[in-house]
Amino acid sequence: MSHDNIQAAPTSGLQSVSAAATSLAGESAALLAEIKAMVGTAAATEPAQCKKVGFGHKPCGGPASYLIYSTQGLDEPLLLQKVSRYNQLVQAEQQRLGLVSDCAVVPEPGVSLVGGFCVASGTGDAI
Repeated sequence: MSHDNIQAAPTSGLQSVSAAATSLAGESAALLAEIKAMVGTAAATEPAQCKKVGFGHKPCGGPASYLIYSTQGLDEPLLLQKVSRYNQLVQAEQQRLGLVSDCAVVPEPGVSLVGGFCVASGTGDAI
């Protein structure tokens, strides 16, 4: 019996899964940098400019934290679009890896204007 016709199993499936995971991680890292750059210092001149949005994703559901931002000089629809995409990428990566969490609900912070900057207030978790 000859083994001349035995071929190695193709690895393209594994390589494409690995490349996709690397691509998702790279996209989420790039989005995070873009989001942080857009938010900057969250400078504001009035309290109504200070807002928050759920940021990240916990494996059991809900945001991992809250992003505090100012609408002053900000393309808010674009920011919210980027945050939504980032949250989707994080959730997809958690599902791919089968991650779990403590399922604790992250408290939603209040938002205040302090010294010309939007900041989290109360006991919530914010970045």
